[in-house]
Amino acid sequence: MAAIPGFRLSLALSGVLLLSAPALAAGGLLKPKVTADALLPVDQAFQFQGARRDGSNLKLEWSVAPGYYLYRHMLKVSVDSPAKLSLAALQLPKGESKQDPEFGSVEIYRGQLQASIPLAAGAPLPRTLRVRYQGCADIGVCSPPQTKLVAVP
Repeated sequence: MAAIPGFRLSLALSGVLLLSAPALAAGGLLKPKVTADALLPVDQAFQFQGARRDGSNLKLEWSVAPGYYLYRHMLKVSVDSPAKLSLAALQLPKGESKQDPEFGSVEIYRGQLQASIPLAAGAPLPRTLRVRYQGCADIGVCSPPQTKLVAVP
């Protein structure tokens, strides 16, 4: 029986695609997988980039590494200095829904996250903020809650 040129190659490629279909369906090739032996240090997985004033708002930013996420309900900001100063509520974008084994239905953030705090006109600015957050790797390993003291420029 004569072989049809290219038939074996296309058949082999079809097999590869069929074998890869479950991985594609599960997001295996689209979402990076983090393994327990390759976990990033917390400050690399959740890079907090500080606070800056932007008009009448304070902006806070994070870069979350692929394969990791931050919990919305664990993001907290308070004034560290001066002690008696208070802030408006932290404003966050809508997150991605996740069913978490520990917390139930939660919102999470992946990639870039920008949060803001509205500033009242003429109100004194905080000098230092206390920023608290917590995140996890997709494999289910979570970091302890992190607290950063951040100078406000």
